[in-house]
Amino acid sequence: MVNVLVIGDVIDDIIVVPDGAVRANTDTNALITQTLGGSASNMASWASHEGAEVTFIGCVGSADKERVTQEFESFGVHAELQTSETKSTGSLVVLVEGASRSMLTDRGANKDLSLDELNIDYLSDFSYVYLSGYTLFGRSEAEIKNFIFRVQDAGALLAIDPGSTGYIKDFGVELFKSSVNGVDILLPNEEEFELLSTECSHITIVTKGSNGADLYIEGIKTNSFEAEIVNAIDPTGAGDAFAGSLIANLAKGVELNSAIANATKTAAKAVTTIGARPQS
Repeated sequence: MVNVLVIGDVIDDIIVVPDGAVRANTDTNALITQTLGGSASNMASWASHEGAEVTFIGCVGSADKERVTQEFESFGVHAELQTSETKSTGSLVVLVEGASRSMLTDRGANKDLSLDELNIDYLSDFSYVYLSGYTLFGRSEAEIKNFIFRVQDAGALLAIDPGSTGYIKDFGVELFKSSVNGVDILLPNEEEFELLSTECSHITIVTKGSNGADLYIEGIKTNSFEAEIVNAIDPTGAGDAFAGSLIANLAKGVELNSAIANATKTAAKAVTTIGARPQS
């Protein structure tokens, strides 16, 4: 069984790449691109691109369900979208300055995503479940722990990307660590790893951008992986590409270290184009 379930945010991304330093109170020439994004939806697209059969669950404004469903279908992802009658589809402005990104986020309808509809019978259809950390914010510890139990009780392996240092701090670092404790795979970047360490999960894979990735098993660092050297244009979505490739390879039965090595190559490919989804 190679089916992968991805749960998380759907975001309309507006990506801004200035020609140079942003000038206050006047114009700065920039390349501006609008795409459908969201960490989890990007990851789902990359997982499908890497050969997994992917189902995505998220929540959008009611007027956008057909548009977003068709967008997912164009990447080979089956979307089962919930809708909000009171909130618009989430939106995000990404300001790219070299290797750095600043993000202004309105999560919108994503806040109305319900996890209660996902029962054990449904979850048992999947070998891996991937949950974006953004989906956890605003939920109680009991709700999160109950979801983790249901996924693992159904026989699936659960991977979580913590999502955002800012949101983790707002949520409460210790509360977040307690809520996700026992998850199978945690996928933090370096900044998130500094907050969370290896206490939460059985396997922790730390993504470090151009410095590659580190693998920890039961809290012990067992391997490091170099990143491919490429001409990076836009770092947006590199972590999502890494996660999508990783989970797709694991779901297909690829050994963990090989799956991580493949994922670093996919992440390198992602940063050579504008936008956070596969280009071909």
